[in-house]
Amino acid sequence: MTVISSLTIVSANPAAYRVRGIAAMRQKLLDRIADQISLAEALEAGKSCQRVKYRRVRDLENDEISEVPVRTRIRPWWVNDSDGGMLVWIKYGNQALELQKGKSAIKVQSSTELVEVFKSVATAVRAGELDTAIVAAVGTFKARFSK
Repeated sequence: MTVISSLTIVSANPAAYRVRGIAAMRQKLLDRIADQISLAEALEAGKSCQRVKYRRVRDLENDEISEVPVRTRIRPWWVNDSDGGMLVWIKYGNQALELQKGKSAIKVQSSTELVEVFKSVATAVRAGELDTAIVAAVGTFKARFSK
């Protein structure tokens, strides 16, 4: 008996298992919401927070490519309101999503509620409640590049 014959072999299309479409858009938004949660927690603790990206760099002497960590700033999706509260936007790219008809901000009383708001929005994104808003944001972004 060979090693290959001892394995369970099935036919499967790898392209069918790739994350595409709205699932990829949801994941992108969930990643950015996780960044906002870490920023809110860091500000509550009095610390700073930066996201780490990896950039590929080619060494010109020996022609090797390596990945170098690059720290990037996380911009907050909230501002302080005039009455002491805070306004929170959920953004896809640089565009605030419309959460209800004509409304795009969430009112929060204090900075301690920020993490809970972002966690509940992440739950809504996983459930698909913001799919139409995400698709609309992508559509307006694409419209800027059409002739």
